[in-house]
Amino acid sequence: MDILTQKRITDNGDGAGYFRHCVNYVYKDKLEPGEKRILTKGYGVCDTNPKYTYTQMYGVKDYFGKTGDNPVMHLVVSFDKNKVFDSITACNLTEIIAQHLRKKYQVITAVHYENQGGSLYHAHFVVNTVDIYNGKLYHSGIYELGQLAIFIHNLTGNFCKTEIKYEDPTK
Repeated sequence: MDILTQKRITDNGDGAGYFRHCVNYVYKDKLEPGEKRILTKGYGVCDTNPKYTYTQMYGVKDYFGKTGDNPVMHLVVSFDKNKVFDSITACNLTEIIAQHLRKKYQVITAVHYENQGGSLYHAHFVVNTVDIYNGKLYHSGIYELGQLAIFIHNLTGNFCKTEIKYEDPTK
């Protein structure tokens, strides 16, 4: 079973702190024993410098006057270790999911290796919530999360469970 987790900020003020944290996170090497960052890749944004990535995403928000709204969508896909047991497969699946999201939104991804019991690889997707073409905000409801889970299910052939985790923006 794959797991799609949506990390949510419910009280973020201007969101700049959490937004920067998410962007910086995808560049960070894992510090825990047994953890490793495999690949960071940008779609519509720089993928070699977190400052540039943030500036590019913020620029789209600023252009459409959406700097005070929901700053970022942070999604995590944990791939079933019985089907995804190597970094090449994890990176290829992450690429396909990111290409699906980037049709309307800027995305930066990070693929990590970490043995979490049911998963060896997981991918973070930090998605700008402002549509690059019309400035509309991404609606992050249960329906949209379910649609993405169906896309992942069709891609991997695994059932994709969804979770929503509420994050504390001060951490």
